[in-house]
Amino acid sequence: MLHGEAGWWKERFEVADVDHNGLLNFTELRDFLHPEDSDNKETLKWMLRDRLKRKDDEKDGKMNFNEFVDHVYGTYETYMTFETHGGSIPSPKEEFFQLDVNKDKFLSPEELIPILSYIYPGELAYAKYFTCFFMNEADDNGDRKLTLKEMLDHESVFYSTVHADGHQESDDEHDEL
Repeated sequence: MLHGEAGWWKERFEVADVDHNGLLNFTELRDFLHPEDSDNKETLKWMLRDRLKRKDDEKDGKMNFNEFVDHVYGTYETYMTFETHGGSIPSPKEEFFQLDVNKDKFLSPEELIPILSYIYPGELAYAKYFTCFFMNEADDNGDRKLTLKEMLDHESVFYSTVHADGHQESDDEHDEL
């Protein structure tokens, strides 16, 4: 069953309902609403199974190397390039074979968990991404620590992430008088 189809929400609810009482407590509701940030391994596997269904070109229930390259590796590579400051990143083949723990030449949802935050980023992944971004932009001396001076010297970096909606106002263009 694909996203939005009859039964999809029920299945998602049942996976989030860890104690199977038909009710969601705070943690279960968080996992239901934001499965990408869950600590529940079953929720993570369900989310990855759902993702795999949409990326499974051959409709065989498995992710082969070509599907990995076409649908997963690009996103992974983008985040890794930023995180490593353009450093060494495993090739698609290297990453695929490292993830393929059982060496069956297919990736299961369980085998994709190590790169989950790269292929299905949640709020925590975005927080990590922006922290790296701020550090890369404002850390003048390269010590991987920001001083107040560095932050003030690069205040536009911090403000531009808040006001990056394309509707910036310039204080110079007010025509009230």
